[in-house]
Amino acid sequence: MTRMTGAKFLGSLMALLILAVGTAPLPAQEAPIKIAIVDLEAVVAQSKQGQDLQARMESFQQQVQQEMTNLNQQANELRQRLADGANSLSESRLAELNKEYEDATIALRRFRDDKQREGQKMQEESLREIEDLLEPVFEKVRDEMGFDLILNNVPGVVLMAGERVDITPMMIERFNTAAAPSGDQETD
Repeated sequence: MTRMTGAKFLGSLMALLILAVGTAPLPAQEAPIKIAIVDLEAVVAQSKQGQDLQARMESFQQQVQQEMTNLNQQANELRQRLADGANSLSESRLAELNKEYEDATIALRRFRDDKQREGQKMQEESLREIEDLLEPVFEKVRDEMGFDLILNNVPGVVLMAGERVDITPMMIERFNTAAAPSGDQETD
């Protein structure tokens, strides 16, 4: 009995596979797959809806910053009153001021945490609304242009793409047109 080496065995197996595949009927030739690439982040950032979201977020941040400054100022005033009265105020009054200062710092942290969560929620909800508005625009572009696949141009996922397949500028234009009030829509 002859023993087959690993290389001979693999060679024989490959020959059998090639023979089996070579005799199988070829599938019917289909049209090539049509693929497009879009930078979804750019579509959102450069669309009217994305710019509106950015403006709302900046306004919210400014409002929060102003309120934080006011709360911080109140806490600092309490701390200064504590320092100024350390030698002249009674122990009970110092304890009251200390409690007020602790309450003010806790309120400041709670306010900051609450507003951070509120801002994240506002951003997530707005992005979800934008996604919902974008979906029919993508479907229309897919159907009109016959794309089989539209990929988000994310580094590490899309390694290389030619300009011909990048539909980002068209998507920004279409999204702005689709979301504009009926009197503001451009005609094609």
